[in-house]
Amino acid sequence: MALTWGIGMSLFRGSLENRGLPEEIRDSSAEQRQLWQYGSTLANLGSQAKALAAVADKKTAPALNDLSSTLSYGAQLTGQLSFDDQPKVELAQAFTPAALSELTAKVTQLSTVLPTLPADQSHLGGALTKMAYQSNLQARSALRTVQSQKKVNQLPTPLVAGAGDTAGEPVGCLTDLSRLPTTSEITDPALADDVLVARALDRGYALDYTLQLQAARGSNDQAPKIEERRAKLNDEIRSVRSVLPDNCADLRQPAYVLPQDGLQDLSSVATAAEEDFATQLVLASGASADRAQDTLAKTTWQVLQDQRQRGLNLQLFAPVKQ
Repeated sequence: MALTWGIGMSLFRGSLENRGLPEEIRDSSAEQRQLWQYGSTLANLGSQAKALAAVADKKTAPALNDLSSTLSYGAQLTGQLSFDDQPKVELAQAFTPAALSELTAKVTQLSTVLPTLPADQSHLGGALTKMAYQSNLQARSALRTVQSQKKVNQLPTPLVAGAGDTAGEPVGCLTDLSRLPTTSEITDPALADDVLVARALDRGYALDYTLQLQAARGSNDQAPKIEERRAKLNDEIRSVRSVLPDNCADLRQPAYVLPQDGLQDLSSVATAAEEDFATQLVLASGASADRAQDTLAKTTWQVLQDQRQRGLNLQLFAPVKQ
């Protein structure tokens, strides 16, 4: 992928210089041009998904429309460059499983590596990481309507750097608990991976606490399913915890504050907690590296797939509010 980007950027830079574009574009950094190229790819794939949705049946079209929206929002975030003399993207005139399979492969491959962001746009990292996961899930959801689960699972999973064979330094420990709330700004980039992993763990523990309350206060027939979910959740939490050194303090609290009237609607609280956990996992896996990223990305992918199978279909990526 790095080689592909390098070749693509050389061609892209040449086309900018040869077309006499304004200085602010011609003299932009390599990272900025790469980001614009990435945005153009997102926009093209979004157009292909929209065209395919228009000719698909009622079973497949919704997932394709969702995919198109996500990719288009991603393109809006990054910006893009296009030229009048560029070859137009071929749009589907009829629906075929082969066309959907080809589109899904392009989307999932694109989601495995994100572009290097310019320094003044580093704030886009979290949103693009979310977009990578969500577009991958939506593409797979569309493909699942026409293919078997086994074939869908053969596609690459997002943001997994490798097979986990290379040794990587584990992330550190969170020493300042004031950084734990998701509303607090991470001002030191060197602490980003520590903070994001800690937040993912914290949200996982909060979800587990909510599920315990739900099992204790709900009906007897609900308890087994909730306990089954708790068992999976604790496996996921242990996986996240494994990327931290053994001597890190445990972040689990004896109790978590519920929203007002939360005890009366624990089901809604649990659903919101599932979304919080998934969102923080996505961000943590995007910020980490080496073995930690491999572990976190695989765990995140399992969590998101499990949530979709249970009908949650959480939207991690939302339109940018102007």
